[in-house]
Amino acid sequence: MRAAVELGAEGDRLLAGLEGLRGWRVVYVIAALGDVEGAHGGAVLRRTIASRGRGTSDLRCAALLALAKREQAGASEVLSEAVDDADAAVREYALMGLAAVGDERAWDAVLARLTATLARTRKTEAGDDLSPVVLAVVYLLRHVGEGDGRAEAVVSLLRRRWSRLTDREQRWFGEHWPAVAPGPGAAGEPAPPEPAALQRWLLDEPLFARPALL
Repeated sequence: MRAAVELGAEGDRLLAGLEGLRGWRVVYVIAALGDVEGAHGGAVLRRTIASRGRGTSDLRCAALLALAKREQAGASEVLSEAVDDADAAVREYALMGLAAVGDERAWDAVLARLTATLARTRKTEAGDDLSPVVLAVVYLLRHVGEGDGRAEAVVSLLRRRWSRLTDREQRWFGEHWPAVAPGPGAAGEPAPPEPAALQRWLLDEPLFARPALL
């Protein structure tokens, strides 16, 4: 499969032809389609994302990531539709793709998802910085405009629900947006981080920066 990736458009055709494989091998095929360009792979990824049923979660997650890598903002519609999917892992991968490359069409849906997440006490913590909260905030802040009230809405939500953030999430904000933390002198709306810097931080993560098959 690594050799197929190196073939470019011809590799895209070859990989797309392996769509019917069964078991773990097809997950690698789907992931590899994110690292090639051509006329065939996009349709395979969309069919995979649209699939439902037992055993499809890993495939759909791999397809969402691959489509985001492959089509960038062109994947926004599919990613937006998956934000409210019944499968929690699929929702998270859709959010990851949106945070990295998505356009603004899902802004209200992502804010609603973040609000719901912070309304409950979470018992588990992500093993890295790519928590649903961080991903949602990165996406939301990439699409704020001067005077549109969006940044204010994000700040208000985070300050109201600060105690619901995990320790790791609070450390992430301490590094990337320390002024948003509540406390003495926290009145007013802090300037959000530079959107391009947030996007670059996420795109430098191995899931995006490295080929799926090393």
